[in-house]
Amino acid sequence: MKKQKDKHSSTFDMLFDQLISLEKLSKKYYQQIRKAAYTPELSKALHEEQTAIKDHFKRLKLIQKEVAITMHKHTPKQISVSPLAPISHGRIKEAMRDVLMIASVQQVLQAKVTCYKLLYPLSVQMGWIHTPSLLKQSIMENEATYTWLERIAQRAISGETIVPQGL
Repeated sequence: MKKQKDKHSSTFDMLFDQLISLEKLSKKYYQQIRKAAYTPELSKALHEEQTAIKDHFKRLKLIQKEVAITMHKHTPKQISVSPLAPISHGRIKEAMRDVLMIASVQQVLQAKVTCYKLLYPLSVQMGWIHTPSLLKQSIMENEATYTWLERIAQRAISGETIVPQGL
């Protein structure tokens, strides 16, 4: 039984480290895209109050405190995840550029949600008290951001009028 807990703990640790990297990457992307966004709606959707990114980091720190009590220390292997498309999309203008930037952010969001959803059952299995609910909160917020971005992209693709910034 102890070996299984050690395996769960080790897996949790590696996924958790990856999640921290993904959260940092998403924060960077949100800031870059907010500046480059054509539509105010995209800029608003990626505002830190809307994405709750600060809350994600606070929860991760709380999880670290709870998990550190029971987890053993080891050197985690780095898992690499990188978005397929860069933030800058050159000469593409207007709403279609927003669609490409949304695609970049959604790739990172999907990777984050995957990590959160894998960490959840591991935390339940390990018997941690607060970690599962903290993970669930972040899952819901990331899924809400993903859905909002998806709706913005659908409106842009369908040609629905979206008022650009500054007008």
